[in-house]
Amino acid sequence: MKTRIRAVKLRVHSTAGPAGATVKFGPGLNVLRASNSRGKTQSLQAIVYSLGLESMFGPNSGTSLGSALTNQISYGEPESAASVKSSWCAVELENPNGIITVQRAVKNSRVQPNLVRVWRGPAITEGAADLRREEYFVRESGSAKNPRGFHRFLAEYLGWSLPSIPKYTGGEALLYPEIIFPFLYADQRSWGSAGPRPVTHYQLREPTRRAAEFLLGFAGPETAAQRYRLEDQIKKLRSDWATKLAAVQATASAAGGRVVGLPELPAGARSRSGSRPTRPTSTAESRLQVLVDEEWVSDEELLQSLREAAIPGPAPQVTDVGHDLIQSRLSEQESELTRLTTMAKIVEQNLTLNERQVAILDERITAMSDEKLKNQDVKTLLRLGSSSEVLNLDAADCPTCHQPLSNVEAGHVGPVLDVDATISLLSSQIRTFEEMRRQARESATESRVSYRAIQRAVDICRMQIKALQDDLVVPGDFPSSGDIAKRVAAEVLLFEFTRARDAVQDLLSEMQGLADSVFEVRTELSNLPNVTPQEDYRRRDILQKSVREQLTDFGFSSYDAALVSIDEETLRPEREGLNLDTDASASDVVRTKIAYLNGIREVANSLRTQHPGFLLLDEPRQHELDEDHFRATLRRLAQCSDINDQVIATSAASVSALSVMLGSAQANVIDLGSQRLIRPATSEDPMDY
Repeated sequence: MKTRIRAVKLRVHSTAGPAGATVKFGPGLNVLRASNSRGKTQSLQAIVYSLGLESMFGPNSGTSLGSALTNQISYGEPESAASVKSSWCAVELENPNGIITVQRAVKNSRVQPNLVRVWRGPAITEGAADLRREEYFVRESGSAKNPRGFHRFLAEYLGWSLPSIPKYTGGEALLYPEIIFPFLYADQRSWGSAGPRPVTHYQLREPTRRAAEFLLGFAGPETAAQRYRLEDQIKKLRSDWATKLAAVQATASAAGGRVVGLPELPAGARSRSGSRPTRPTSTAESRLQVLVDEEWVSDEELLQSLREAAIPGPAPQVTDVGHDLIQSRLSEQESELTRLTTMAKIVEQNLTLNERQVAILDERITAMSDEKLKNQDVKTLLRLGSSSEVLNLDAADCPTCHQPLSNVEAGHVGPVLDVDATISLLSSQIRTFEEMRRQARESATESRVSYRAIQRAVDICRMQIKALQDDLVVPGDFPSSGDIAKRVAAEVLLFEFTRARDAVQDLLSEMQGLADSVFEVRTELSNLPNVTPQEDYRRRDILQKSVREQLTDFGFSSYDAALVSIDEETLRPEREGLNLDTDASASDVVRTKIAYLNGIREVANSLRTQHPGFLLLDEPRQHELDEDHFRATLRRLAQCSDINDQVIATSAASVSALSVMLGSAQANVIDLGSQRLIRPATSEDPMDY
């Protein structure tokens, strides 16, 4: 949707009275002419500020409007300075959605700068008295998303459907207007680069490329954004799986058990998954096991034995059980306690050894990783042309035992590994030790679970020993404490284990949902195309052709203009193998920037993209651009009127010089003269705060 800038207005209230300026623009090429330091740049900056886009210059950038709107203003004959009490600026826009006027306070004791007024009509050119006014906020959280956010309103007014872009920190954010606007406005300080001013403080991935793709109507970015979105989903699902897995292991361990058959990650969850899995991971294959008499038994077997032991009924008397049987049971339990205690010590020793082995392997992996890093540094130095002295190991220590090698005598040991082979060997060894560490951790985990299960059995055994000892000293008509203790222990274990089993089953059910989601997302990710659509290549080639054509017209001479291309990765102008910003002359960098930004505007028109159809160029005749070449530049820019576009350029050239350079080209020359832009004005304005 084509949008035209109709006018910009600046207003100041100072101790010397009101002052202001209004600049009106027409369709096609507008050349804003004035002497240096007389307000040309200030006019364009007022447009940027009114639209809340000043953060395109940096996260903490100020108004860039100068002291005349913030501190003190000078005017009159002779000039005198006056303190600024309040100020504001506004811009008037027109497109098929209607005419609007956007106003922001620059300095005001009551109104904050982040409040935006929107007048529904031409408040600058025709007056604001009878116009409806709305208020929005900008440069606040939600200004691009919330209903009262001004940048959401601006995007809708411009007809922009802003895409969501992946962030480096995870998640997504909109392609903010501040990232797009450097393609529509070249400020004076940005002419040192052939590409648009980069806006990186939003932590978006490749923001400049995404803005170029948006204005050129590329189809590929949506696929890339969808890929990032799906990869973030898998990352989150992987994290959720790890949390659930830890909960399952903790729940089973608390009940003296373990869960087997449950993978560390579900199928398709690895970040660099190879072939697409044929089916999702099934948690139905997982089993809960408990250690009983040095054997891992299934949860069903344990539950059956506990139910049988916990059968309710009256406890037999001590006499009915018999002294000999009680003594026999006591001996058995004492023997069992001795066995369990001995087993607990052995398991504890194994646990200590496994944990120590894990710690040793961690240290070893760290040392080998450091050694690998050192060799990678040596490889880098050699690649950069360093002498072989960097490989001098005469005073080095043995990488295994860390003992000095300076006094070691040895005969011929044959050829030694070069740096690449050493790095390869270290990488292989690190992988081996990492696998050993994984196995050691699994052994440590199993020993820890076994130790807890044995400790639980020890506690139950001691309780039963105490009860049997009581049976030997109480009267014969007393209920058997040993029998009661056995039933109570079985009932407690049955209750605890049933609850643990139900909790594990609930967690496994949730994990099954995660596994299914991972499989679905991985399938969707695998089905995404891996190639850039041919239409995107065609559009890039059209832009490249336009840029080369303009560079030839503009007098690009650092080298053949045909060597300038549009990089496939960054979508910036480049010369293969060279940095165009530093390799070309300063004036040719300016030529390239004009050709690039104007080329995007022209190509966007032919391709019917979301480019708004206007371009602002502040002092494009940088670095003493040759007059003939600047003439060609102006005449090319003037062709914007043929397609109902608008270009606003500033210049310090005289009106007569501009007339000669423009020739028969149609342009609206706005002469601000030699006086300052902001001058004394009437005391009342309907738009004043």
